[in-house]
Amino acid sequence: MKVSVTDVSATQKKLQVVVPADRVQKELDRRYRQLAKQVRIKGFRPGKVPRKILQSYYGKTVEGEVSNQLIQETYPDALKEADIKPLMEGDVDDFSFDESGTFTYTALVEVQPEFQVDDYLGLEVEKPDTTVTDEMVEQELENLRDRHAEIRTVEEDREARLGDVAVVDFTPFIDGELYEKGKTDDFNLELGTGSLHPQFDDQVVGHRAGETFEFDLDYPEDAENADLAGKTVHFQVTLKELKEKVLPDLDDEFAKKGGDHDSLEGLKESVRERLQKSREQASTMAVRQSIVEQLTAKADFELSEKVVDREVDRRINQFVHQFSAQGINLDPARFNTPEIRQEQRPQAERDIRWRLIVEQIAKQEQIELSEEEKEAVYQDVARLYRTTADDIRENYQESAAVQEMIQHKLEEKVLKLLEDNAVAVAPSKEEEPQQAEE
Repeated sequence: MKVSVTDVSATQKKLQVVVPADRVQKELDRRYRQLAKQVRIKGFRPGKVPRKILQSYYGKTVEGEVSNQLIQETYPDALKEADIKPLMEGDVDDFSFDESGTFTYTALVEVQPEFQVDDYLGLEVEKPDTTVTDEMVEQELENLRDRHAEIRTVEEDREARLGDVAVVDFTPFIDGELYEKGKTDDFNLELGTGSLHPQFDDQVVGHRAGETFEFDLDYPEDAENADLAGKTVHFQVTLKELKEKVLPDLDDEFAKKGGDHDSLEGLKESVRERLQKSREQASTMAVRQSIVEQLTAKADFELSEKVVDREVDRRINQFVHQFSAQGINLDPARFNTPEIRQEQRPQAERDIRWRLIVEQIAKQEQIELSEEEKEAVYQDVARLYRTTADDIRENYQESAAVQEMIQHKLEEKVLKLLEDNAVAVAPSKEEEPQQAEE
């Protein structure tokens, strides 16, 4: 087999493959023998149809089948011989059976651009403070109390105040006309959250259960509800019922019931540990994000348009799949419009650049996965597909699932190198405390 390569661009190569005549003839002979046993032609016994007769009837079909077979069998070997690692499946754009008996085809292959990554060690990164203060712990304990609060109807005749839950009916009007879509009954409004409008709660505070009142609110031009954007909305509101949150006492009993701990001190320690872990994870993510942004920002190598298009496809399909997993079926065509594809393109390009940068740094630093790490990947994929690691190792090493997981493991090792060699600088502004999940 003869293989030659021509550079088309920084991201494309044209591969020409010439398959020897003896191999071509062997494949043609095999297919015609099969065909002779299968077809029925008047005047000839089964299996005794002359080759020339078969060629006159089925020559084009046989050539098409044999060409596909030869391409499928020789293409991977041709890539290896040419030392090409394609970023996606190549496009065969021309093939022919030559008079000499050989078979020739060309393929346009998308490849990784050649580049070096410089100055990737010693990057300056802002590292957020991971200190957990007593005030943070106390605030999280208050959040826990709030989540375990009992909602009770206010029996006394008093005015609504911040922190209460007001059960309201409200009817909005725009330019004197009823806005039917906004009419709502028995809405539980936690006063102080601003869930309906930043000033809506303020208009309810001070009123008593049973009262009906009216007020106007202005909505900004960028309001989430386009119907209300830039409008002054008149509201008629009835405060039907007033409820209040009754927070549990912060004691050992609460720790046992609400926090699943033996004592309040145990709960506090657990909260502190969760906050510490959360802040450390957030700090690591911030550092790594800074590293990724710095390296991708100065990566000016050319990207293949086809590869970027495929990444956009992947992002859109992933978005639709995530909703589908939650039982929400979306029409993929709705999210595959030119506008949405254009919106997704910058992030798709950044993701591709980062993957290529990871591979290049790994190459420059000679970072590889050990046999033990590869074995762990096979085990993980085997569990995912309910098979054995031996099956994955022997039959699916080149599968997308295995390669994606190997890429992820390689990225972790590269990021660890970059993180360990980064220079930490103080954040430009104080970080917000990270909340722990109960």
